[in-house]
Amino acid sequence: MKGRGAERSLLDGALRPIKGELEAVTARILSQVADPIAQTVIYLITAGGKRLRPGLVLLAGAVGRAPNRRALIDTATAVELIHTATLIHDDIIDRSPLRRSQPAFHHRWGTERAVLMGDYLYATAFTLLARMRSPYVMRVMADVCRQLCRGELREVEVRYRLDLTEGEYLEIIRDKTASLIGGCCRSGAYLGGCEPAMIDRLTEFGLNIGLAFQIIDDCLDLVGDEQRLGKAILSDLDKGALSLPMIYLTQRLPARMRDRLFAPLRRAANTGVRVTDRAFFARVAQAAASSGAIAKAQERARECICLAQRALTDIPMNGLAGAYQQLAEYAVVRRS
Repeated sequence: MKGRGAERSLLDGALRPIKGELEAVTARILSQVADPIAQTVIYLITAGGKRLRPGLVLLAGAVGRAPNRRALIDTATAVELIHTATLIHDDIIDRSPLRRSQPAFHHRWGTERAVLMGDYLYATAFTLLARMRSPYVMRVMADVCRQLCRGELREVEVRYRLDLTEGEYLEIIRDKTASLIGGCCRSGAYLGGCEPAMIDRLTEFGLNIGLAFQIIDDCLDLVGDEQRLGKAILSDLDKGALSLPMIYLTQRLPARMRDRLFAPLRRAANTGVRVTDRAFFARVAQAAASSGAIAKAQERARECICLAQRALTDIPMNGLAGAYQQLAEYAVVRRS
């Protein structure tokens, strides 16, 4: 297991080639939330986010031979605003008290303001995209937002389902997580002047990185360090969501043992009252670890990374192959 310093080094190394552009994105983001209404969200935007998604836009653009720097920065800015909006809305749905080691927006400002702020950030992002006058990028990001909402809706619909399949789970996280990361790569590659085949390859890289990220997130929700993650853990079980480690666990347990272990979830499904028993959460997390379900999910994430790397095999990367390799490694070794 790599330490936190090595983990951070991988991400910093991957983003180093576009460090200057990322700084320009940060400045652009702050200029977009200069409105007094939006000032309340600055703490969340500046509270230690990884800048992975805007970084992927810029890296994909740098692979091309004719990058449109201004359009890339505006797209990367819009992407970070969209991502922040999803975090605000997700935290409301999950009733999460923390985000990036700070009080979640709805905890600090109330649910009503949080819903409206998320909508405001979406609108601000698409205002930026519209001013670029790039129908291609607008279509990509509009479709991404549709997929994000579809994934979240589907996740709500399958809560408490102990018979959820791996295939169903992968379809949900492809929409709710991987679609945005894939869209970052697609938009950046297009604005970088990449050929259509290259755009598709970079998009495939992003989609598989996104799948791996969400699977690792789901593992960390069971065994991660809350202080290091900067958010509450065991939130999937709290809301009745069956993540990949949980799916593997239900498949490995004898029916009687499974029914006994997950009895609180069945009661919650029948009563509509969310589970709050921390001892139950701890028992399930321990069972997932001891049964090998978490290890199996981590291995599935590594398979996604292999597919991501394969997508970029034997194609010109404009000197950025090392950056993409570091991103791939970071996706599966991270602990936060």
